Amino acid sequence: MKNKLQTITVLFILMAMVIPFAVYAQTKNAPKSLPDIEVKLQDGDSLNLKDLKGKVVLLDFWYRGCYPCLKAVPHLIELQEEFKDDLVIIGMNDFDIQEDTADYFTYKKANYRSTFKTKVLLYKLFNVEGFPTTLLYDKEGNLIKADTGFSEGMMRSLRRAVKKTVQ
Repeated sequence: MKNKLQTITVLFILMAMVIPFAVYAQTKNAPKSLPDIEVKLQDGDSLNLKDLKGKVVLLDFWYRGCYPCLKAVPHLIELQEEFKDDLVIIGMNDFDIQEDTADYFTYKKANYRSTFKTKVLLYKLFNVEGFPTTLLYDKEGNLIKADTGFSEGMMRSLRRAVKKTVQ
């Protein structure tokens, strides 16, 4: 019994050491600055990400079949409300059709917008390998934070980073 407990303890320690590096590996190749690309939004508008310079930009890569992605939405709504004058959040969705993203955002009363499935695969352009992934860009359009996954602690860390960046 003692050996089994020691083995489990060692496995947990190894996982705790490896997981942070795995998350970093999934986001380290994200574009270091906002790319010059036009994205179509669920409400019918489109915008060029490069035109968002001067604002703090948070790109949230998500899809409706991703439970952790959906858990993050209320937190993102709160972030957008808190920093509405300085922060632009865009949900980046390559999997769901326009109607589904629009319906979901209406249902959640989201105060930010999202892309939807088109021929351009945004997650590939941004080298996203896990969902949800959040990429935070400063007012000059430079990447300052990248996270993959969801946890309450990660959302608190993201909020602190946004608060520091908008000041």
